[in-house]
Amino acid sequence: MAQVKLNSKIAWILVIIGGIVECFWVSGLKYADNFTLYIFTGIGILISFCCAIIAMKHIEVSVAYAVFVGIGTSGVVLSEMLIFNENFSLLKISLIALLLLSVIGLKFVSKENDENTVNELAQNLGLDELDEGLQKLN
Repeated sequence: MAQVKLNSKIAWILVIIGGIVECFWVSGLKYADNFTLYIFTGIGILISFCCAIIAMKHIEVSVAYAVFVGIGTSGVVLSEMLIFNENFSLLKISLIALLLLSVIGLKFVSKENDENTVNELAQNLGLDELDEGLQKLN
């Protein structure tokens, strides 16, 4: 089987799609009460994990998994409160916010970001031009 080359942006889109689909299938596990709904739940599981597996072959696994699970966790907690009338809790909202901030922080300190951050910073500070000028002098 030929392996498809994905760039990191497409891989991150797959992680996000997988996380969103996870919100639906997790709720489906709780509310499914007939064979058809169980089939849809199974399809959701398949789509969600396929997106995650494909994406994690192209980006840093630890960060991608944290984002995938963070989206799923946040989405399920929020949908339970907003759609399925679970009691609203300021503590739950605060913990979801902390979870999301932690996942975002993890993304910022990932290896994948290190090189991109250095390149962007060098470009913004004009260090690339300075380096080119120094190379011309030598």
